[in-house]
Amino acid sequence: MTDHTDASDTTPAESESVPTPTNETDDRIESRLRAVERAVTGSNARPADVAAGAEATAERERLESRIDDLEERVAELEAATQAVRGYVGSVRAVNREVERRADLALARATTANREADAAGASGEGAGASGEGADVAAGDDRMTRARDATGGAQAGAVPSESALDAALPDDRPPSRGRADGGEIGEPGDGAAGSGDAGAISGEHGRGIDSDERGAGSDEGAWATEALDRLRESL
Repeated sequence: MTDHTDASDTTPAESESVPTPTNETDDRIESRLRAVERAVTGSNARPADVAAGAEATAERERLESRIDDLEERVAELEAATQAVRGYVGSVRAVNREVERRADLALARATTANREADAAGASGEGAGASGEGADVAAGDDRMTRARDATGGAQAGAVPSESALDAALPDDRPPSRGRADGGEIGEPGDGAAGSGDAGAISGEHGRGIDSDERGAGSDEGAWATEALDRLRESL
């Protein structure tokens, strides 16, 4: 007794496991496609995933380039800031030096003005005292000359002291007058002493004028120093 089996008696699992020509062709195509994708992408990723990764990579590169540019600009700004700080520091140093020199020049000019004022005041005081001394000396000589002249007119011979008192000290006794007489004769003592007083007064005034000229020179120097200070500022 023999058993006859039919094709309809096979199970679905057995039919799926059996390779067919169509399945083999699909597998070969799939494997070749995978090989091409690997060759194109260089990895096992899908082409769609590779395109998204390429876009992300390009974006990262753009961001990196922008960051590099920003870093360069920040470095330039820092260098410019340091340069400005150095310039400001040098300007402040120059300002301090100028202020110091200005203060020193002003102090010197003020001292010179005070010295000039003090010298002018002392010169005026010395001139006034010199004139007073000359007037007093002239009066004394006139008094002694009157005494000597009165004695001569009374008939007495004048002594040497009377003649010396009648003669001025700062004029030569040999100088003559227009009428042939000499200075210091009896009767002319008053005139001689008056001339001596005038000469002494002029001499005192000459000293006073010299001192005033020195004071004015110092004042001019102080004024010139102030002008130069203003020009420098």
